[in-house]
Amino acid sequence: MEPEINNHTKQDKGLSALIWTLSILLCATIVGFMVVGIGFFRIMRVQTAVKTTPAPELPAVEITPEPMETAPQPAVEPAPQEELPQMELNPQTPSDMQIFASIPDVVEAASGSVVGIIQYQPNARTGKLTEYASGSGFIVSENGYILTNAHVVSGAAAVDVLFSDGEKKTAQVVGSDVTTDIAVLKVEGENYPALPIGDSSTLRVGEYVIAIGNPLSAYELYGTVTFGIISATAREINIDGFVNTYLQTDAAINFGNSGGPLINMAGQVIGMNTAKSITAGYDTRGNAISAEGIGFALPIQNVMEIANVILQEGSMVRPGIGVQIRTVDEETAAENNVPVGCRVEELTQGAPADKAGMKVGDIITQADGRPVTVNDDVVNYVRSLKVGDTVVFTVYRDGAYLTISVTVGDMNKFN
Repeated sequence: MEPEINNHTKQDKGLSALIWTLSILLCATIVGFMVVGIGFFRIMRVQTAVKTTPAPELPAVEITPEPMETAPQPAVEPAPQEELPQMELNPQTPSDMQIFASIPDVVEAASGSVVGIIQYQPNARTGKLTEYASGSGFIVSENGYILTNAHVVSGAAAVDVLFSDGEKKTAQVVGSDVTTDIAVLKVEGENYPALPIGDSSTLRVGEYVIAIGNPLSAYELYGTVTFGIISATAREINIDGFVNTYLQTDAAINFGNSGGPLINMAGQVIGMNTAKSITAGYDTRGNAISAEGIGFALPIQNVMEIANVILQEGSMVRPGIGVQIRTVDEETAAENNVPVGCRVEELTQGAPADKAGMKVGDIITQADGRPVTVNDDVVNYVRSLKVGDTVVFTVYRDGAYLTISVTVGDMNKFN
C-alpha cells in the first residue's frame, strides 16, 4: 500500500512561504518610509525654524558647521600721529545740555552713536579669518573715532564696526592699553553721530544711568537698553590683575556689553561699561553664590585721558614683566613652611618673566635686593622702572632660593 501524499500540506507550505516573503517586503517598505520620513521631518523642522524666526533689522549671522570664510580687510597697524587727525569731539556747554524728559528720549538720542565691535582671528584649521568675538563701542568723534575695551579687540587680525543702520565698516585699531582696558578705533568717513562727553567727576550716588550695548552677540541683541542708578562713584577693583577706579551701577551689564557707553539723563556718556560681578562669594559647601546688579564702568574722564595719549603715541607704555601674583602673609607662610613674599599665580606666555625662567608657584621675596612682602611692593617697583631695564628677583622654589634676572617689557605688547 503506497503512502498517501497530502497535497494540502504542500500547498499550505507554499502559501506560508509566499505570505512570509510578502510580510518581509512589507516590513522593509514600512521601515524605509519611516527612515525617509524621519529625515524629512528633521529637515522640515530646521527649515520651519529658520522661516518662522523673525528677521532682525541687522544682517543675520549664518550658522554653519564651518567658520565664516569671508575675510574682512586686515587691521591696520597704529599709524604715526601725523597720519591721524585729532578727535573732533562733540562738546556741550552747560547752556546746550538738557535733561531729557524720559528714558526713551535719551535712548532715541544716543542709540545711533552705539556700535557693535566684531573681531576676526585666523581659523586654526583653514587659516582664514573668522569671526572670533564681539562687543560694544561708542562714537566719540564726528570724524570716526570709536572707543571700546581693549579686551574686545585683543589679538584681533581684523576688526569691523557694525552701525545701528546695519552698515558694517572695517576699523583701524589706533592703539590700546591693557592696564586700563581701553582701545581707540578709527573708521573712515565724516559726520558720524558722536556722543557728547559728560563729566564723570561730578556724578552722585543714586543718579539714573542707562547702558546701551550688544549683550551675547553683535547681531542678535544689538542695541539692548538697560536702566539703573550709580551705586558708587570710585570703586578700586582688581580685574584680571589690574587695579582701576570704576563707577558701580546696577544697570544690567552682560557679556558683549563690554566697551559700550553708560549714559546719564542728559544723554552724555559718563562711563565705559567694562565688567560685572558674577559671584558674590561661596556658601559652606563651596557653591558659588550668584551676584546681581553689580556692574562696573570706567569713568569717562579717565577713558578720554588714556584715549588722547593712545592717539598721540599709538599706545600707552606700561612697564611690566607678565606675572599675576598673590601676597603670602605671615600666617600663610607659617602654615605652609614658606617665606613671606609674593607667590606667582600666573605667567603670561612669552612675556619677560616667562622667558627668564620664572615659574608658577615661585615666591618672590626680593626685587634688586629690596624685600617684598605684598603685591604692591612688586607692582610699584616694576612700574617705577623703564622698558628695557633689568631687575633681579630673589625667589623661593622647592626649598631653595634662586636669583632670576628679568628685562622689563611693555605690557601692551605682551600676547
